[in-house]
Amino acid sequence: MRRKRRTREDVTERICEASRQLFAARGYSGATTREIARLADVSETLLFRYFGDKATLFDEVVAQPFNRLMQGFLGQHHTRQERLAGQHDNFTAVYEMIERNRELFIAVISRKDEGSEDTGAPSLNGLLGFFDAATQAQLQRYEEQGETPPFDLGLGVRLTFGMLASSILLREWLFPDGAPPQEQLVSLIEQLVGRALGPWGDAPTTR
Repeated sequence: MRRKRRTREDVTERICEASRQLFAARGYSGATTREIARLADVSETLLFRYFGDKATLFDEVVAQPFNRLMQGFLGQHHTRQERLAGQHDNFTAVYEMIERNRELFIAVISRKDEGSEDTGAPSLNGLLGFFDAATQAQLQRYEEQGETPPFDLGLGVRLTFGMLASSILLREWLFPDGAPPQEQLVSLIEQLVGRALGPWGDAPTTR
């Protein structure tokens, strides 16, 4: 029986899902494009046609979801009130994205390299767009309040992302007695970030 023709979106999602699974299981170097294509049930030629190379595919499943989330947040919330109202949802979305891909991020950090088809750590430069957009959003808050940031906002944004990520990736170290509920963690991190990075005239209220 002839197989139903797949859409480009379906093929792309199959490749991305297979990549997430294999990157999480074997690390960047240990996951080969041949195995990714086999798991996705597509040809390796089609994988290369859609993504070019493994580094681009890695960027698509690791970094680009964060960039799309940030661009969506900025595109939907144009006024100060809209941004403040949507900030908690954005923090929650970032948290849940890291949570869903916890094994993948742990594999990347630990650099599992068995059965490698190439060497070297994957590039995480794709996250630069996310960091830059988040920095610009924070800078705009200062401009709206007529204040000047007292520190490097870009550095602060990266450390903030690290705090959010570590609450998930280092969960067993940080909470050996049991992690608090997600909502409690996200709300607390949001308040800490707002007080640390935001202008004094725009400090968040306690939930």
